[in-house]
Amino acid sequence: MRTFFHFAIVVSLFLLANTSRAQTLQFSQVLLVTTTQTVPANKVWKVESYTPSSVYAQHNGIPQTHAILVNNSARIVGMVAGWNTNNGYTHDTYSFNSFPMWLPASTTLAVSTGVSQLSVIEFTIVP
Repeated sequence: MRTFFHFAIVVSLFLLANTSRAQTLQFSQVLLVTTTQTVPANKVWKVESYTPSSVYAQHNGIPQTHAILVNNSARIVGMVAGWNTNNGYTHDTYSFNSFPMWLPASTTLAVSTGVSQLSVIEFTIVP
């Protein structure tokens, strides 16, 4: 009985060691996402930052949000608030510390309101 117990422990430890192997991420490429794209199989994306859309039009002090779409769900990543001053139009941009954002394979990513492109680093998963 004791031998069987020891054997079961050794087999359990062996199986646990083989199933919980760490994986490594290997740099693949840098992407600028401007349309809807999907993270390929065996890849991971690290979304680093976004570029706001072209020059902001005056919007009478109403805040304009910056958003991206992750699996067709909007994620607000920043905001710009603007107003008229005596010398012209000014604005302040606020970021919401959304980055970096890690996305697994099969996740879709797209720009949305107020965002023209996303800076993404692609990694390959190495077993």
